[in-house]
Amino acid sequence: MSTSTQPTVPASRFVDELGDYLSVDELAQYLQLSKETIYHWRLEGTGPKATKLGKHLRYSRDNVLAWLNARTDRR
Repeated sequence: MSTSTQPTVPASRFVDELGDYLSVDELAQYLQLSKETIYHWRLEGTGPKATKLGKHLRYSRDNVLAWLNARTDRR
């Protein structure tokens, strides 16, 4: 039985390759979380700011990075 693994891509390079906006799937993959967590954060108002394009949510790369920086533990 063989298991396939995806090559590890540095997080910053991963975001750079996606362009300016990330889908919910891409954001979840980048943060290594479930899509359900991303949707829960949106409902609670605790996640990065999203833009609604038609019926799709998109997350600005700048908003995601700013949100992550604001959550960084400075201890």
